Amino acid sequence: MKLLQEMLWRMFPPVSRKHALRVVGNVLSADTQAASLVCHGTKPDNCRIYNAPHEPCWYIYAPWDDDNGMAVLRSRRVILVGKLTGIIHYDGSAGDEG
Repeated sequence: MKLLQEMLWRMFPPVSRKHALRVVGNVLSADTQAASLVCHGTKPDNCRIYNAPHEPCWYIYAPWDDDNGMAVLRSRRVILVGKLTGIIHYDGSAGDEG
């Protein structure tokens, strides 16, 4: 099994942090693209996502698109980008309010 995983890693290199940030930048609205993104290589302690994918992911905190400049008390937005496939598995609440 380990040999198979090593072969797959060589044939299909994992998605880099820089590529994951580009993927997220493409889905953000024009208003939020200028905001800084915070990227974590593993799930942060305060992030509570249920039914998380089995694929290892980049956890990228991004601003919400719908705040309209108003101060709102709510959970942060997190986007999960697969480290193997580069697809977005989740885009929503980090579950870290309160």
